[in-house]
Formats: sequence, structure tokens, C-alpha cells
Amino acid sequence: MTLIVRPYRIEEFDRACEIRSIPDEPERRERFFNRFKNLGAWDDHYQHLAIDLDGVLIGDFQLRKCDFTRPDGALEMGIELAEESRGVGLGTQALIAGAKYAFAQGAHRIEGSTAEDNLGMRRAFEKAGWKFEGVLRALFIEDGVPQDYYSYSITKFDK
Repeated sequence: MTLIVRPYRIEEFDRACEIRSIPDEPERRERFFNRFKNLGAWDDHYQHLAIDLDGVLIGDFQLRKCDFTRPDGALEMGIELAEESRGVGLGTQALIAGAKYAFAQGAHRIEGSTAEDNLGMRRAFEKAGWKFEGVLRALFIEDGVPQDYYSYSITKFDK
């Protein structure tokens, strides 16, 4: 079983929308397609990559950079796995593969966060060797309720 992070192929667009829970709304699909069609290249501050398990698309790995708030080489990430791929250790493998990919492209630091109650993702970060950095208090507001997120990072210098 081999999991890699790689550029998307154009024919994977519908499956990527399914994984990311993008509904059949033309405006939302078009917005995602405008980033997706770059097939691994940066689009503004986003890079969408495929999470591939033995040739099957099982997830989306996003890298984000903001020239205004982060130094060169420091990236933020996001990850979404297909529902049927969750809870079996593939998130941990995807974090390892995504970091390897980003470091090979010149990044030196990647950070990510997850909802306080997402224990599976928190475990995946820890198993993948990412370090807990702290709590991002009230990062999001959902239905008027502040949501804390747990922040993790990994650097190419970590042993």
C-alpha cells in the first residue's frame, strides 16, 4: 500500500469535488475548478494536490502561502479525506507525504490546525511527528459559538 501526494489530473475534478463536499452549484464548482485546473501549480496563494493511494484518489491536500503574513518557505496546509478513507491511519500517512512533498518544493515549515473536538486529526498530527504549538482561540465562529482550533507544525529541521 503506497500513499503519495501529487498534482491532480484533470479527469479527477468530479471526484475531488465529491471529496471536498462541493455541491453541484455552478459558482462554487467554477471557483474550485479555477484553482484545480492548474494541476499542482500555485494559483495565487493556493496549491491543491491529490492524495493518491495505490493509484486511487482518496483526498485533497492543500498548501497555502500568504506573502503578507508569512516568510518565504512557511506554508499552511489543509487536508480532506474521502469519508471511506477516514479512521484507518491514512491521514497520518497523508501528513507525512504532504510534508515531504512541500519540503522537496523548498518549504522549510508547514503548519496546520484542527477543531478542538477532532480527536482523530489531532492524533494524526501527533503520529506524523508534527508538534503541538497551542490553541487558536475562537478561530472560527459557527452559529454564534466560538470554535477553538489546535495548531501543529513540522519543519524540515525536525528529527
